Amino acid sequence: MTVFTIKANAGQLLHKAREQTGIDNIDDSEVEAALGILLKSANEQGQMSEMGAAMFEERLQHLLRNRLRMKRDFRAHPEINEQQISRPVIVSGMARTGSTKMQKILAATGDFKYQPFWQGYSMSLISGDRNEDPAPRIKEADEQVRWFNTHAPMAASIHEFSTFEPEEESLIYEHNIVSSYHQAFVFAPDYMMWWVMQDLRPQIDFIKRGLKYLQWQLYDGDPRPWVLKCPMYPGAEHLLREAFPDAVIVCTHRCPHDVLSSVASLLHYYHQAHSDADRKAIYGPMMLEGVAIGLENYMNQRDAHPGTNLFDAAYTDVTRNCEQLIERIYASGRMTLSDKARQGIRQWEKDNSQHKHGVHKHTLEDFQLSNEMVDTRYKKYIDRFGQYF
Repeated sequence: MTVFTIKANAGQLLHKAREQTGIDNIDDSEVEAALGILLKSANEQGQMSEMGAAMFEERLQHLLRNRLRMKRDFRAHPEINEQQISRPVIVSGMARTGSTKMQKILAATGDFKYQPFWQGYSMSLISGDRNEDPAPRIKEADEQVRWFNTHAPMAASIHEFSTFEPEEESLIYEHNIVSSYHQAFVFAPDYMMWWVMQDLRPQIDFIKRGLKYLQWQLYDGDPRPWVLKCPMYPGAEHLLREAFPDAVIVCTHRCPHDVLSSVASLLHYYHQAHSDADRKAIYGPMMLEGVAIGLENYMNQRDAHPGTNLFDAAYTDVTRNCEQLIERIYASGRMTLSDKARQGIRQWEKDNSQHKHGVHKHTLEDFQLSNEMVDTRYKKYIDRFGQYF
């Protein structure tokens, strides 16, 4: 297997973004150090294919172009800062716990603003005029969706990317460069070890600024709350409460046996778009420990901030009793589930069967794990939240 790397360094990528956008009066060097760490880790550990390295470099270049355009627009329109993100419903669950369905089915009620893939991927105005034709931005997002779906063909059975479908604000989040979302596409464990030591507050603040920016562009005056979701949130619920004081925060739970094999499988198939390496023997042990540390932090933060007011949701309710679950979520946020919203839920369920894009088959044994290993490492979480599995 021939391994390829990104030849440009962080400074060169930043310089190229200024050339490509024509924005040369804005300093974005604040991300140079983080970008350098990401590049080093991806180059040394990502085992990227020739196309994979080229496409990951372009993805980073795309993020840097959007960052410059966003900064330009905040400078030209300081009123963007006055946008209010009020009463959001935030789905906070580890990956593969039903959080994606929760976000999409809440969006289907019609009661919420949501971010389709294209708005998160192509989040910045090209010209700076919010009346510009969004067609070029939609086109670049659609091209990315088509490329990824072609080069990671099994990914759609796990988490489908679709240009106009609701998508998690991880797409906004990756523009922060300091972002755990990069791991979904390129194997970069050294970067992730660095990331876990970083302060989450500015990362959540960036997401909030991104939402204000999109709201100013596309939803100005729309009183509906947002429905939000990002796998980075578990353990940061108290920070979400600081950023969004009136939010309804829903924590989804699923048996770790299924979560671990599903997450490992997701990484296996997602990384295929950028690498030909087979890391099945690595993903299992890596996720066993990584997810366990995340859940321990999640439980510790819940104990340290008992007034955060969280709504716990079972994976089985998400998959089998979703309308009743959403009715309880609405009640917790003092909202009323209308007949029209119920119809939206039922139509979504009808149109989106669980295995619409094929059955996602995965076992712990595929990734060098066993039920006994998971039960031992996750005993505290299983004892505390097993009622939701």
